[in-house]
Amino acid sequence: MHDPNRLYRGILREAIKRIDQFCTEDCNPVANFVLILDDHDQRQALLTAASQAMYDPSLAERRRHLIEPPFHLDSHRYQTLQAADWIAGLIGRLGAMRGDPEAYSENEVFRYYFEQRLKMVQRRSGIRTGRLPPARLK
Repeated sequence: MHDPNRLYRGILREAIKRIDQFCTEDCNPVANFVLILDDHDQRQALLTAASQAMYDPSLAERRRHLIEPPFHLDSHRYQTLQAADWIAGLIGRLGAMRGDPEAYSENEVFRYYFEQRLKMVQRRSGIRTGRLPPARLK
């Protein structure tokens, strides 16, 4: 069974991991970051997942560069969050197009106008294309 909230939490943990790695490996001097999220109905679960990534002693690599757990803002009040929403939507459409071009052919226009531009400015990026094992698809 597909659980979109579980998927969102997993993606949040992965994003925190990647940003933390970027701060360690690609910034000179090493940098720290804050994470701002658009308001979400699963706010408490997201904060818990982020806090576990930061503080859970059982993790071999805790996310030490995240200064504090993410905080939520209403995107309609902040232009920077609106821009982040637009960029995330664009990247999602490009990822869908890459994963299944026939099913998402309506996104070809985004590939035409934006794919090369994004490739020119990306520093650490990637979309995983592996599929879940059949047992996890239930």
